[in-house]
Amino acid sequence: MKRLFCLVLASLSLLSFPLQAAQPLTAPERAALLQRLQALHQKAPCFAATFSEQRSSRLLKKPLTSTGRIAFQIPNKFRREMSGSNPSLTISNGRELWIYYPNFKEAEQYTLGKRAMFDDALAALTAGLNFARVEEFYQLEITPEESGGYRIVLTPNRSNLKRIVAQLVVLLDKELDVRRTDLTLPKGDQVVTSYSAPRRDAIPESAFEFVPPPGANINHPLGK
Repeated sequence: MKRLFCLVLASLSLLSFPLQAAQPLTAPERAALLQRLQALHQKAPCFAATFSEQRSSRLLKKPLTSTGRIAFQIPNKFRREMSGSNPSLTISNGRELWIYYPNFKEAEQYTLGKRAMFDDALAALTAGLNFARVEEFYQLEITPEESGGYRIVLTPNRSNLKRIVAQLVVLLDKELDVRRTDLTLPKGDQVVTSYSAPRRDAIPESAFEFVPPPGANINHPLGK
């Protein structure tokens, strides 16, 4: 399950940045920014981009780099395609979530809406991208950047989430699009993701559906 959450969080939901001289937003300023984000997402609920990801770990001699594409539709539909020598596809239509590994023809299926703990954890992880209910799961520190964007530090405030995430840093540009994230895991591993060519065009519903290819082995880690 932890592997699933790391995949989702890396996809959803952006490098750690040096602290700026600017002061963090006050509580009213933070609330106003969250309202702006929610208004933007209501007006344009879709987000798509290409990404480059770098994973660092004390167990790795050098960071692992990969690339891919992500598409997201608020509140709970997303698609993350990882390319390279170890490709994978993580996709959810809001009712079920799939992770597919083409090299091995292995697929994992997770049914949503049946396990409260699983659904709450998934909502917490996607909150870093859509900022819905974000303050239920995280303490926020938001600092304005010279570029006109914002640096948002999310620190988990629930014990079950702390076992999955130590800290998430999100960098928004002046258009309030996610540009980079720095995910720190409890054991110190880091996943740094940079996004480019963001778009808010409508995304076909078919992009969030998955049918296992013939011959794929299907697993149900949490049961059917």
